[in-house]
Amino acid sequence: MRVPISLHEGLLWNLSSADELKEELIATALPALTENVVVPFTCWSDSCANNNIHPDVFHSATGCLRNLSCSQKKERQAMRQCRGLIDSLMNYVQSCVVEENPDDKSVENCACILHNLTYQLEEESPVCFNKFQPPLEGQVGGRKSPTMGCFSPKSSKTQKEWTVDSVLAMPQDSSPSGVEWLCHPKAMQTYLSLLGTSQKDATVEACCGALQNLTANKGMGSSAMSQILVQKMGALVQIPRLLTSPNSSLQKTAMSLLGNMSRSSNLQPSIAKQILPELTELLSSGPRAMGNSDETMGTACNTVRSLMLADTEVSKRVINNKLVTSLADLSENRSFPKASKAASQLLHSLWDEKSFQGVVKKLGMAKSLFVNDITTAVQRSMQVVE
Repeated sequence: MRVPISLHEGLLWNLSSADELKEELIATALPALTENVVVPFTCWSDSCANNNIHPDVFHSATGCLRNLSCSQKKERQAMRQCRGLIDSLMNYVQSCVVEENPDDKSVENCACILHNLTYQLEEESPVCFNKFQPPLEGQVGGRKSPTMGCFSPKSSKTQKEWTVDSVLAMPQDSSPSGVEWLCHPKAMQTYLSLLGTSQKDATVEACCGALQNLTANKGMGSSAMSQILVQKMGALVQIPRLLTSPNSSLQKTAMSLLGNMSRSSNLQPSIAKQILPELTELLSSGPRAMGNSDETMGTACNTVRSLMLADTEVSKRVINNKLVTSLADLSENRSFPKASKAASQLLHSLWDEKSFQGVVKKLGMAKSLFVNDITTAVQRSMQVVE
């Protein structure tokens, strides 16, 4: 008796959750599932026989691949290089977005696979980010750029300016393929569309996680991703809702994404104007508002500190007794080591910055709230590290 294909896919889905089997399944099941299920099911030409594959089979296949994508570098690279896989996953997700069907059950699997394949992408597949790198030896537009003043063509300032200008002028109508999809603006726009339309937390978290991965590295590629998201795609409108999500895992991912984007100094003023009021209100609400997550609170404090220093006028309007009291309590709370350290730094900086010091003095707050044994020790430890 011939075993129905759906049973094969279901069995593989179960087996793929076992870590000890993933390497073997990457070598055997990955190419088979991609070639026989994923590619034909997502092919929209008349020559494709996708009508012969039941949607449940595709769902099981992508469920298996979702498990396999939660692996090590070697396995991620094998999946990135699997012919037709990434193209097919993106085609399917984009078609569901166009058809206003963001909660299709297989969209979640596809989004999670793409999320996992973006993990450490700039380190593991740097070629994807080549278009965001400045020309070697100052070659811009085919001409050699002379050294001007203190800044050579290889200086960090020149590279940063080149990245910002080139990213914002980059056309989005190119046709990516394979691994190029993972950091392409079209993929990023698809993730943003799902952030705004999907009702499934797992799908939303996967899309947010993909963007977080793409902006996580401190290289120029991740900086370029942040420029695209903020200045070209208006991603900040999605952030406040995600930051207040009752799903602590989604909230943590969104906070990490915001922290990543806030590392780019040229983006900080616009981020401060749009996000700082909501972010400080969240901090003022105490640990429970952030799921008692040490990492989420720590990232929030560090992000607030960098944004406040970027736009002091906006910052003055959000400093109040509730915020300072909440930060003071957090700085003394040893249950949250990361958050305590970050809150102490933020408090110390509020007093160090003269324009902020004037605000807190008018509120009747004593210096000891900001500069004390705890905050001073943290500040000194950070100066040693720097």
